[in-house]
Amino acid sequence: MSNESVYLVLLAGEDNQEDNLKLIQFAQNNFKSQPIKAVVLAQNSQDMVAVYDGIGLGELDFLTYAQFTKINVQQTAATISTFLAGQEHGFVLFNNDIGTSSIAKQVAAKLHEPLVTDIEKIVTADDSYSLEKRIYGGELLKHIAVPTSGQTLMTCEAGNSAVPAKSSESTPVNEHVLSDVVPSDNTTYQPFEQVVDALVDAKVVVAGGKGMQGPEGFQLLQDLASQLHGSLGATRVAVEAGWVEADKMIGQTGKVVKPDVYIAAGISGALQHTVGMDQSKFIIAINNDPNAEIFKLADLGIVGDAEEVVKQLISVLKEPVAS
Repeated sequence: MSNESVYLVLLAGEDNQEDNLKLIQFAQNNFKSQPIKAVVLAQNSQDMVAVYDGIGLGELDFLTYAQFTKINVQQTAATISTFLAGQEHGFVLFNNDIGTSSIAKQVAAKLHEPLVTDIEKIVTADDSYSLEKRIYGGELLKHIAVPTSGQTLMTCEAGNSAVPAKSSESTPVNEHVLSDVVPSDNTTYQPFEQVVDALVDAKVVVAGGKGMQGPEGFQLLQDLASQLHGSLGATRVAVEAGWVEADKMIGQTGKVVKPDVYIAAGISGALQHTVGMDQSKFIIAINNDPNAEIFKLADLGIVGDAEEVVKQLISVLKEPVAS
């Protein structure tokens, strides 16, 4: 195994503190035999030392400069790159939020080192590591082999890690007060408020496929979804036929939904669609083919013409259910 240090890149600030601590624990869980160091970018180290001291790091480097601001991507990336270029390092780990990922990409380009994104776990082999990440909307697991020696940058999904416990053993601290930081530029990002996606975040999804026959059938599904305080979804076939908007598509090339209730009307159950909805808590399938694949996933199956069954459901409900 390589003895090169694993470096963690941490951006100071109260909003980042918990994510930074979880990244430290993620590294400690996945790198048992290599020294783990952290480089922290901040305006000053006065309040930050106490946060990261005594949690098992081999060394703590603070890069401090008055102009530091997380939202300046190029400035921050240049500072990190200059520091890492002067250190013997193996893996360099970043958090996986939007802004930090943008910084990681620029650091990788400046250092001419590979970058692997969205890593959830690192498995040790004899002469390589296997990096695990989710693909196809999180439904499949991909393994990427990288050598144990050399440099690799990665962004990590550390959200499920615990916060490391404090100990009485202090961490060596180095502060690098920088005065030659590149000037501010126009390449910035702003932290986004979480956007609620009406389909992805819906508790009830009413989705239709080829069996809905046309746009009139999808209007029925929209009426049903409205009565259930839910959102309308569709298969790729229905979207490509022009029956419903593209942002309603669920599946491998669309959105992944995990509602409490998923109503699949006129949907055959092809894998391309089901990878986007098979984690729903309760699935109701309506199809006139009793052998349709969708019934294998369904908790409740209704064999019949999808349009007629939906009309009956709307008639029975009459008024919107309590939210």
